[in-house]
Amino acid sequence: MIARRAFLAAPALLPGLAAAQSWPNGPVRLIVPFAPGGAADTLGRFSAAALGAATGGSFLVENRTGAGGNVGLEHVARSAPDGQTFAVVAAAATINQTLHRNLPFDLLRDFAPTVVIAMVPNVLSVHPSTPVRSAKEFLDWATAKPAGISFGSAGIGTHPHLSMELLLRRAGARGTHVPFRGSAPAVTELIAGRIDAVLENLPPQSAFIRDGRLRALGISSREPHPDFPDIPPLARELGWPDFEPTAWQALMAPAGTPPAIVERVAAIIAAALREEANAARIRALGAIPSGMGPAEFRPFVAAEVSRWAEVVRVTGATAG
Repeated sequence: MIARRAFLAAPALLPGLAAAQSWPNGPVRLIVPFAPGGAADTLGRFSAAALGAATGGSFLVENRTGAGGNVGLEHVARSAPDGQTFAVVAAAATINQTLHRNLPFDLLRDFAPTVVIAMVPNVLSVHPSTPVRSAKEFLDWATAKPAGISFGSAGIGTHPHLSMELLLRRAGARGTHVPFRGSAPAVTELIAGRIDAVLENLPPQSAFIRDGRLRALGISSREPHPDFPDIPPLARELGWPDFEPTAWQALMAPAGTPPAIVERVAAIIAAALREEANAARIRALGAIPSGMGPAEFRPFVAAEVSRWAEVVRVTGATAG
């Protein structure tokens, strides 16, 4: 009876299996919604190379920038769900879902979460002249300042902006946000001593932490970064086990893309990330290889959208 049921069910599986076996059907585009050179672009090109090597197909990275990544994501949301178009999606997309009032797509409805390429922790850093050497000392210092501290980020509503807001609010400290057009200018201003702190992505800070121009006080990942073992996790340092505002980069497909194709892409990327040479390259960027597949990624995205919606609500952040 079991064998008969399996036989009867098999025809329903055949179209999906056939689609995965014949995929890719021509060039596949990986849409990066940010400019070349950043983490999304670098990890998108890594993914394109891994997929090309595994399938023999042609995978092309296409940068479509604008509106904090929304222009590129809208393009993918409207693309045919045939496995020929994927988006490189950053954690910021889960914030944009609430931050932008008239978003022309819905991250949970219009996309098929495929695979998380890497987690990108944020690092709390100060200028070396600042009289604090731990996250606890930083929060005590910030709380004691009548006007609070000044902190920079890559812009209003970005992951680093809201992560710092979350940190300060939880500690009862005050902060003045100074938005910049990208992470690099914020880090540059901190090195110059014109702002007090950042809770920015590790990649744009890594070189300056190594050479001593920044003092890193804590990292947002649950465990220390393998390449920066001396930076303690903020959750552990502060006794806040649920405090883990870590960014990420991932691949998503248009909703309706055959699940067999989504699963195949996820498996290829996960296998590539298990190769130590690839993992070492990603760690060197300041990221942490992931490989989280569709089954875990879907509820993870939903939880991220919900969590950041509450942060947007309490901070009053808006991008119109």
